[in-house]
Parts: sequence; C-alpha cells; structure tokens
Amino acid sequence: MEEDYVKVLSKAVERFSEILRDIMEKAHRILIMGHNDADGYSSMAIMALLVEKIFRKESIHWMSFDSPAELFRSLNNFNVKMYDSVIVVDFGSEDELRALFEILGERVFVIDHHVSYPEEYKEYVLNPRMLGVETDSFACSSTLSYSIAKLLGLSPKSMYAPSIVGAVGDVQYDYEDSETVVRALVGYNRLVLEELKSHGLVVEEIAPNVYGKYQQTVREAINKYGLCSKLFSDIVPERYSMKSWHDLKVDEKASIIMKIIERISRMDLVKKEVLSELFIYDYIFPYEKFAHFHEAKEFSTLINNLVRLNLGKGARSLALSILKYKHLREDLSILRQVEQYLKEANKKKREYYKRAKEHATQLVINDVKVLTFMDTSESPMPPSVTGSVTNFLMSVDRGLRDIYVVGTYERKRDILKISIRISSEDLIKGTIGEIIKEIAREMGGEGGGHKFAAGCEFTGLRDEKNAKKVFYDVIYKILSI
Repeated sequence: MEEDYVKVLSKAVERFSEILRDIMEKAHRILIMGHNDADGYSSMAIMALLVEKIFRKESIHWMSFDSPAELFRSLNNFNVKMYDSVIVVDFGSEDELRALFEILGERVFVIDHHVSYPEEYKEYVLNPRMLGVETDSFACSSTLSYSIAKLLGLSPKSMYAPSIVGAVGDVQYDYEDSETVVRALVGYNRLVLEELKSHGLVVEEIAPNVYGKYQQTVREAINKYGLCSKLFSDIVPERYSMKSWHDLKVDEKASIIMKIIERISRMDLVKKEVLSELFIYDYIFPYEKFAHFHEAKEFSTLINNLVRLNLGKGARSLALSILKYKHLREDLSILRQVEQYLKEANKKKREYYKRAKEHATQLVINDVKVLTFMDTSESPMPPSVTGSVTNFLMSVDRGLRDIYVVGTYERKRDILKISIRISSEDLIKGTIGEIIKEIAREMGGEGGGHKFAAGCEFTGLRDEKNAKKVFYDVIYKILSI
C-alpha cells in the first residue's frame, strides 16, 4: 500500500511542478507564505531558492503565520492583489485559503499535508490527503517542495538541509505503523531521504534518543535526559567527557549503543516500546561545519526556537536565511547571532515549561484522564508554542494520562489557541485532527491536525471568562464523540 501511495504522489508532484512552472513564467512579484515552524520555514526556503535561482525573479516577499486567524487578518490588512502569484506552504486552513483563491484565482499555489483544504481548488493544492493518503507521517511540505524544486531544475545540493530539517521538525518519523523498531522517516519522506543519501548529502545512523548530544558532551547530554540518566549515566566512559556524539568514532558510538542494549536485555526490557524511546535515527549533514547545523533534529529545534518564541522579525529572517544558504551556516558572525537568539529562546521556553508543569491540572471524564493547562497570565505564552508545551507535559508525565490539552489566551489580539495530544488512537473514533477540525468549525473557530496531535484557534471571545469556557467545551466535546 505504501509503495502505491508513493507512486501516486510522485505522479502528482510531476503534474504540479508543471502547474507551478506555468504560474512562475507569468509572474513578476511573488509572495511566499508559510507556517511558523520548521516545516513551514524549510518549505519557504526551498520555494524561495527555486524562484530566485531557476525563475530568476527579483521581487520576492515572504510572510509567516502562527494560525489561520493571523492569515485572515493579513488578507484584510494588506493588498494581496499587488502580487502576481502567491505560493502557500505547510498551511492547512480551508476558509482562509479559499478567501485567498477568491482574490487571486489561479495565481495561488499550495503545498501542504494537513487535513483542512478547499476541495474546489484542488487543481492548485498539492496535498497527499487529496490523493487518499491519510497517514500523518507519509509526506510533509518540505519533502514535497524539494521534489517539485528538483524537477524544475534546483540541485539537491542547494536544498538538502531544509528538506530533511522540515520533515524531522514536523515529527515526520514513524514506527508504530511500520516494521521498523526505531523511529525513522517513512513513506514519501523516505523516498527523498534515500535520494539525498545516494548523493552523500545526508547520513542516517542509529543513536541514543538524547537531545543536545551534538552540541554538548555525550555525558552531559545523557545525564540531562530522564530515562537515560537514570539507567545509563555510568555507561559513557570518562574519556568521552569532553567529546560530543559527533566527535566519537564509529566503533565508539557502537560500543555505547551495545552497552545500553546489554543493560536493558538484563532488565528484560528489550521491546519495541522501550527501544523506540531509547533510540532514534539521526539524520546527519556531513558537509555542515558547525554543530548547530550538523544533525536534522537539533537543526529543526533551532529553527522552531527562532520562529515560534516571539523573538521578532530578525530571528525569523535569520531562520529563513540559514535554511536557504549554506555559506551563511559557515559564517561565524551568523553563528554568534544564532547563539544569542537561542539564549533568549531557551530562557523563554524554561519559563513556559515551568509555568505549565506547576499549574497543570487533571480532569477525569468518563474514566479518561486529561491533563490540562490554560495560560491566562498577563504575559501568556505565544500561540505558536502551545504544541511544544503540550509535548513537554506529555514527556514529563511519561504519557500516563490519556489526553493532554494546553491553551493560551492573548487578550490584546483576542486569540485562544489550543493544542491537543492523545496517547492512544483507541481513545477516540477517527483521528484527533479530523475531530478537532469539526469541533472547531462547529464552535466558530479553525482547527485540524494529525493522528495523535491537533490544534484549534478561536477569536472574538472578548474576555478571559469566555476563553476558558471555550477551552473546556473543546475538551468535553472531544470526549463526547
């Protein structure tokens, strides 16, 4: 079945590349719009490179959005008709995209993989779901953008990093619906990965599932990670105390992995659920000079930090630039800018995570355990990070609850953003993404998502009391379906 989907999608990519070629040949002023995350920015970077290098367009502008409401406000606040064409990437928002099509007609081109899209404009929307591919981890906007750009003449060497950074940043690896024990890119994402591997632009290798191991010493990274620090803090030899995972030789990496496997074997813990938590496939870019850009997961986290934490337009511009141009990733002055922004980002994230952990509360509804947190403080977390905070709560809780829901309400913009994660697909009928899409629409908002993750947004609530009511109404509606 997966091979059939890859063939269907590959044919669709060929057809859509010609549609984009026709649009670009007639356009002069181009706007590229995308989602405020690693997949959105990676896709925007690839499209911008394509427009610059292949179609030689000089008037290129870009905008990114956290949410459908932001896109809708933008359509009302600036004259989108000044552009000959708009390319939208990684943004599934049926009503807002429909409004954009109604303004510009056949000059709009969309690359997306979410559940919400305007069916009547399907000839200009490349979305696997419109072709019957419902698997969340099958394809993302960055790998689809890569394939279209390659067919139109852009070299893989110029865009290897954003294609994989986007996929990994969008958690596009899978193991539950495939034979692999360790999380890995699958489906159409795998097709792109294998092509880049064949060019020597990406290396895939199994490694401990520990964030920061390329930028810190191995001992530091493992000691900071919950499960690993409890079970394996003594496994990394003292002589590696000054080395990152990148610095280790192949046999040294293999030795650490074997010691971890030997220990969990003695503990009778060699099972898929445990192995998938302890190990992951890393996607390494061998031609990258600095540690921040050497491995896709850590690179994608960097991008998400730059674009999702309200660090300003400068941080977002920097994110797009380092995804587009390899030479900037080798510039020490650029690296110093990145590190300065990351200090600010990490400070903010620690604050949001601490707030959520200290104030999260449990609801029990029909024997379903729901861990919730809604930020209504004077300086609430930005809507773009509710997903990260929800993932954090789920991680520290070890998935002991059934559903995790995090919301934030911004009084100034009158926006309520809610992110939802479920620990098992057996909890609900259908996918949480489809359910949230319907609930949000019924309640006057916008929503969508994937199999285990979803989000929705509401505006026009006027005050905190109404926002809280909507927040809890969404939760009860999820469990009433």
